[in-house]
Amino acid sequence: MSTFTAKTVDEAIEKGLSKLHLNKDNSQINIVQNSRKGFLGIGKRDAIVEIDKIVTSQPKQNNDNNYEDKNNNSKSEVTFDEETEVKTKSRKDANEEAVEDLVAYLAPIVKELGIEAKLDYEVINRKFARINFKTDQEGILIGKHGLTINALQSLAQIYLNHLGFSRLLIQLDTADYRHRRVETLKKLAEKTAREAVATGQPVYLDPMPSFERKVIHTQLENSSHVETYSSGRDPYRSVVVEAKII
Repeated sequence: MSTFTAKTVDEAIEKGLSKLHLNKDNSQINIVQNSRKGFLGIGKRDAIVEIDKIVTSQPKQNNDNNYEDKNNNSKSEVTFDEETEVKTKSRKDANEEAVEDLVAYLAPIVKELGIEAKLDYEVINRKFARINFKTDQEGILIGKHGLTINALQSLAQIYLNHLGFSRLLIQLDTADYRHRRVETLKKLAEKTAREAVATGQPVYLDPMPSFERKVIHTQLENSSHVETYSSGRDPYRSVVVEAKII
């Protein structure tokens, strides 16, 4: 196959068909890479397509109608299975490609922060992926109360949304910070609950991202002594813990 590059897929196809003196009816077109506009000037790339001429052959005649019907039915079943497999693989490949683009986008940003890190990623399922930063400077990467890594995670999610993958959630982690943070939040929830009961006054926690607020809510949802709710607007939205009125 011949390969052609242009700013858009349509332009690449038109360029290839013109050069090969073909049209869409007698050519096989394979889109190798879709174009990207990039985000904040990073991640921009051209479209790449492969084009080849279709060689047609005369179908063989078969007088056995029963055999032909059976063969056609078998073909239909195989085609259906193949299409299902292709769709599944395409979705997985698309998610992999999106996360690879995200890694390429984040790497220079982290470097600009003065952090030397290796980025490894894992697509857990169709809705969740994780990027882990291996670095000796995890303290700087995490920031106070996770401010830096949470900001990078918000930026990463915006980038995926920009690519059209809004349903794919991304988590950034380093040195098992996310697990350690969850355990810290659980202890904070219990401590705050005791304070709310002792004072009889609502306790306002520091602002947190939604996934951290959820940990507090979940930890205290079955409590018979306190209740929780969120107050304010992001990025200043926080959890409030107050004693239940008996």
